[in-house]
Amino acid sequence: MDRISDAEFRAQDGTVSMKREYGSTPHGNPMAGRWVLRDAADVMLDFDRYANDLAERHALKLF
Repeated sequence: MDRISDAEFRAQDGTVSMKREYGSTPHGNPMAGRWVLRDAADVMLDFDRYANDLAERHALKLF
């Protein structure tokens, strides 16, 4: 994954992106800056408080 900014990573092939979001979870709870993984169609795949945990669950390398 390429680091776009302090709050965003994007796969080199464009298939997924991961960034901090502040909206609501699918259950209506506040995101509060959690990391969100989205596919190329902008569909939320997963989210986590920690970027490294989210990346590890999906076999993504951040650095």
